[in-house]
Amino acid sequence: MRELYEKLLEYLKNEDKEKSLNLCIDALKNQRIGVIDLYQSVLAPALNHIVEEYIEEEDLIWKEHVRSGIIRTIVENTYPFVIKEKGERGRGREEKVIVMCPRFEDHELGARMISDLFTIAGYDTTFIGANTPEKTILKAVEVIQPTYISISVTNYYNLISAKTTIDYIKNRFGDKIIFLLGGQAFVANPDSYQQIGGDFLLNSFDDIVNLTRGGGSNLN
Repeated sequence: MRELYEKLLEYLKNEDKEKSLNLCIDALKNQRIGVIDLYQSVLAPALNHIVEEYIEEEDLIWKEHVRSGIIRTIVENTYPFVIKEKGERGRGREEKVIVMCPRFEDHELGARMISDLFTIAGYDTTFIGANTPEKTILKAVEVIQPTYISISVTNYYNLISAKTTIDYIKNRFGDKIIFLLGGQAFVANPDSYQQIGGDFLLNSFDDIVNLTRGGGSNLN
Protein backbone atom coordinates (compact mmCIF):
# COMPACT_ATOMS: atom_id res chain seq x y z
CA MET A 1 0.00 0.00 0.00
CA ARG A 2 2.85 2.35 0.83
CA GLU A 3 4.43 1.65 -2.55
CA LEU A 4 1.15 2.47 -4.29
CA TYR A 5 0.85 5.72 -2.36
CA GLU A 6 4.37 6.84 -3.16
CA LYS A 7 4.00 5.99 -6.84
CA LEU A 8 0.69 7.86 -7.04
CA LEU A 9 2.20 10.86 -5.28
CA GLU A 10 5.00 10.88 -7.86
CA TYR A 11 2.47 10.91 -10.72
CA LEU A 12 0.38 13.59 -9.02
CA LYS A 13 3.38 15.85 -8.53
CA ASN A 14 3.95 15.57 -12.27
CA GLU A 15 0.21 16.14 -12.83
CA ASP A 16 0.02 12.98 -14.89
CA LYS A 17 -3.67 12.16 -14.91
CA GLU A 18 -3.47 9.10 -17.14
CA LYS A 19 -0.79 7.33 -15.12
CA SER A 20 -2.49 8.22 -11.84
CA LEU A 21 -5.80 6.79 -13.01
CA ASN A 22 -4.32 3.64 -14.51
CA LEU A 23 -2.24 2.97 -11.40
CA CYS A 24 -5.25 3.03 -9.08
CA ILE A 25 -7.70 1.19 -11.32
CA ASP A 26 -5.16 -1.54 -12.10
CA ALA A 27 -4.55 -1.98 -8.36
CA LEU A 28 -8.30 -2.44 -7.82
CA LYS A 29 -8.65 -4.82 -10.75
CA ASN A 30 -5.73 -6.93 -9.56
CA GLN A 31 -7.08 -6.87 -5.99
CA ARG A 32 -3.90 -5.37 -4.63
CA ILE A 33 -6.10 -2.91 -2.77
CA GLY A 34 -9.78 -2.36 -2.06
CA VAL A 35 -11.79 0.82 -2.32
CA ILE A 36 -11.76 1.46 1.43
CA ASP A 37 -7.97 1.36 1.71
CA LEU A 38 -7.56 3.20 -1.58
CA TYR A 39 -9.66 6.09 -0.30
CA GLN A 40 -8.36 6.20 3.26
CA SER A 41 -4.70 5.29 2.88
CA VAL A 42 -3.86 6.50 -0.64
CA LEU A 43 -6.17 9.12 -2.16
CA ALA A 44 -7.03 11.19 0.93
CA PRO A 45 -3.40 11.43 2.13
CA ALA A 46 -2.23 12.26 -1.40
CA LEU A 47 -4.79 15.04 -1.63
CA ASN A 48 -3.91 16.48 1.79
CA HIS A 49 -0.16 16.21 1.14
CA ILE A 50 -0.24 19.10 -1.30
CA VAL A 51 -0.25 21.67 1.50
CA GLU A 52 3.25 20.45 2.38
CA GLU A 53 4.48 20.87 -1.18
CA TYR A 54 3.73 24.54 -1.84
CA ILE A 55 4.38 27.45 0.47
CA GLU A 56 3.04 30.25 -1.67
CA GLU A 57 -0.76 30.43 -1.69
CA GLU A 58 -0.84 31.43 -5.36
CA ASP A 59 0.86 28.17 -6.28
CA LEU A 60 -1.04 26.07 -3.75
CA ILE A 61 -4.52 27.04 -4.93
CA TRP A 62 -4.20 26.18 -8.60
CA LYS A 63 -2.04 23.12 -7.92
CA GLU A 64 -4.65 21.91 -5.46
CA HIS A 65 -7.34 22.35 -8.10
CA VAL A 66 -5.36 20.28 -10.60
CA ARG A 67 -4.71 17.51 -8.08
CA SER A 68 -8.33 17.50 -6.94
CA GLY A 69 -9.43 17.11 -10.55
CA ILE A 70 -7.18 14.09 -11.04
CA ILE A 71 -8.31 12.43 -7.82
CA ARG A 72 -11.94 13.17 -8.65
CA THR A 73 -11.51 11.28 -11.91
CA ILE A 74 -10.05 8.32 -10.02
CA VAL A 75 -12.93 8.33 -7.54
CA GLU A 76 -15.54 8.49 -10.29
CA ASN A 77 -13.96 5.51 -12.00
CA THR A 78 -13.97 3.41 -8.83
CA TYR A 79 -17.77 3.20 -8.63
CA PRO A 80 -18.05 -0.27 -10.20
CA PHE A 81 -15.69 -1.49 -7.46
CA VAL A 82 -17.80 0.30 -4.83
CA ILE A 83 -20.85 -1.66 -6.00
CA LYS A 84 -18.83 -4.88 -6.08
CA GLU A 85 -17.60 -4.43 -2.50
CA LYS A 86 -21.12 -3.56 -1.36
CA GLY A 87 -22.38 -6.79 -2.94
CA GLU A 88 -19.63 -8.83 -1.30
CA ARG A 89 -20.74 -7.57 2.10
CA GLY A 90 -24.20 -8.81 1.19
CA ARG A 91 -26.17 -6.62 3.53
CA GLY A 92 -28.39 -3.72 2.60
CA ARG A 93 -29.78 -1.34 5.19
CA GLU A 94 -33.05 0.51 5.40
CA GLU A 95 -31.44 3.64 6.83
CA LYS A 96 -30.96 6.54 4.46
CA VAL A 97 -28.06 8.98 4.64
CA ILE A 98 -27.53 12.32 2.93
CA VAL A 99 -23.91 13.31 2.37
CA MET A 100 -23.24 16.99 1.75
CA CYS A 101 -21.07 20.04 2.32
CA PRO A 102 -22.46 23.21 3.94
CA ARG A 103 -22.92 26.53 2.22
CA PHE A 104 -19.62 28.10 1.06
CA GLU A 105 -17.73 24.79 1.34
CA ASP A 106 -16.44 23.97 -2.15
CA HIS A 107 -14.21 21.04 -1.21
CA GLU A 108 -16.41 18.03 -1.89
CA LEU A 109 -13.96 15.20 -2.57
CA GLY A 110 -13.91 14.06 1.04
CA ALA A 111 -17.69 13.99 1.07
CA ARG A 112 -17.71 12.11 -2.23
CA MET A 113 -15.48 9.40 -0.82
CA ILE A 114 -17.49 9.20 2.40
CA SER A 115 -20.61 8.75 0.29
CA ASP A 116 -19.05 5.72 -1.40
CA LEU A 117 -18.02 4.29 1.98
CA PHE A 118 -21.60 4.57 3.21
CA THR A 119 -22.70 2.79 0.04
CA ILE A 120 -20.22 -0.04 0.66
CA ALA A 121 -21.57 -0.33 4.21
CA GLY A 122 -25.01 -0.92 2.71
CA TYR A 123 -26.74 2.39 3.31
CA ASP A 124 -29.19 4.03 0.93
CA THR A 125 -26.93 6.99 0.19
CA THR A 126 -27.64 10.30 -1.51
CA PHE A 127 -24.66 12.53 -2.30
CA ILE A 128 -25.71 16.16 -2.67
CA GLY A 129 -22.26 17.70 -2.96
CA ALA A 130 -20.61 21.04 -2.33
CA ASN A 131 -21.90 24.43 -1.22
CA THR A 132 -25.43 23.35 -0.33
CA PRO A 133 -27.74 26.26 0.67
CA GLU A 134 -29.79 25.73 3.82
CA LYS A 135 -33.16 26.00 2.06
CA THR A 136 -32.07 23.44 -0.51
CA ILE A 137 -31.11 20.85 2.07
CA LEU A 138 -34.46 21.34 3.84
CA LYS A 139 -36.24 20.26 0.66
CA ALA A 140 -33.94 17.28 0.23
CA VAL A 141 -34.55 16.18 3.82
CA GLU A 142 -38.30 16.49 3.32
CA VAL A 143 -38.20 14.24 0.25
CA ILE A 144 -35.56 11.69 1.31
CA GLN A 145 -36.37 11.51 5.04
CA PRO A 146 -32.89 10.36 6.07
CA THR A 147 -31.84 8.77 9.33
CA TYR A 148 -28.44 10.43 9.06
CA ILE A 149 -26.98 13.57 7.51
CA SER A 150 -23.23 13.47 7.01
CA ILE A 151 -21.65 16.92 6.67
CA SER A 152 -18.08 17.30 5.42
CA VAL A 153 -16.17 20.50 6.27
CA THR A 154 -12.67 21.17 4.98
CA ASN A 155 -12.26 24.88 5.65
CA TYR A 156 -12.33 25.72 9.36
CA TYR A 157 -14.18 28.96 8.66
CA ASN A 158 -17.11 26.99 7.22
CA LEU A 159 -17.91 25.45 10.58
CA ILE A 160 -20.26 28.38 11.10
CA SER A 161 -22.11 27.45 7.91
CA ALA A 162 -22.30 23.85 9.09
CA LYS A 163 -23.82 24.98 12.39
CA THR A 164 -26.35 27.13 10.53
CA THR A 165 -27.32 24.14 8.38
CA ILE A 166 -27.77 21.90 11.40
CA ASP A 167 -29.82 24.53 13.20
CA TYR A 168 -32.05 24.99 10.14
CA ILE A 169 -32.75 21.28 9.93
CA LYS A 170 -33.36 20.86 13.66
CA ASN A 171 -35.72 23.82 13.72
CA ARG A 172 -37.74 22.23 10.92
CA PHE A 173 -37.55 18.52 11.72
CA GLY A 174 -36.70 18.38 15.43
CA ASP A 175 -34.27 15.79 16.77
CA LYS A 176 -35.24 12.90 14.49
CA ILE A 177 -32.08 13.16 12.37
CA ILE A 178 -28.58 12.14 13.50
CA PHE A 179 -25.80 14.47 12.34
CA LEU A 180 -22.43 13.03 11.38
CA LEU A 181 -19.50 15.42 10.95
CA GLY A 182 -16.13 14.92 9.31
CA GLY A 183 -13.35 16.61 7.36
CA GLN A 184 -10.09 18.48 7.81
CA ALA A 185 -11.81 21.31 9.69
CA PHE A 186 -12.04 19.04 12.75
CA VAL A 187 -8.41 17.89 12.84
CA ALA A 188 -7.13 20.68 15.08
CA ASN A 189 -10.18 20.64 17.36
CA PRO A 190 -12.06 17.33 17.17
CA ASP A 191 -14.56 18.35 19.87
CA SER A 192 -15.86 21.21 17.74
CA TYR A 193 -18.31 18.83 16.04
CA GLN A 194 -20.32 18.85 19.27
CA GLN A 195 -20.15 22.63 19.55
CA ILE A 196 -21.90 23.04 16.20
CA GLY A 197 -24.61 20.49 16.94
CA GLY A 198 -23.15 17.26 15.59
CA ASP A 199 -23.84 13.86 17.14
CA PHE A 200 -20.83 11.89 15.92
CA LEU A 201 -17.45 12.53 14.33
CA LEU A 202 -16.52 10.22 11.46
CA ASN A 203 -12.85 9.63 10.77
CA SER A 204 -12.86 6.28 8.99
CA PHE A 205 -14.86 3.43 7.52
CA ASP A 206 -14.61 1.65 10.86
CA ASP A 207 -16.56 4.55 12.38
CA ILE A 208 -19.34 3.92 9.86
CA VAL A 209 -19.30 0.22 10.73
CA ASN A 210 -19.48 1.04 14.44
CA LEU A 211 -22.38 3.35 13.69
CA THR A 212 -24.09 0.54 11.81
CA ARG A 213 -23.69 -1.68 14.85
CA GLY A 214 -25.08 1.03 17.09
CA GLY A 215 -21.93 1.03 19.16
CA GLY A 216 -20.67 3.89 21.27
CA SER A 217 -21.68 7.44 21.92
CA ASN A 218 -18.58 8.90 20.31
CA LEU A 219 -16.77 7.93 17.12
CA ASN A 220 -13.43 9.62 17.81
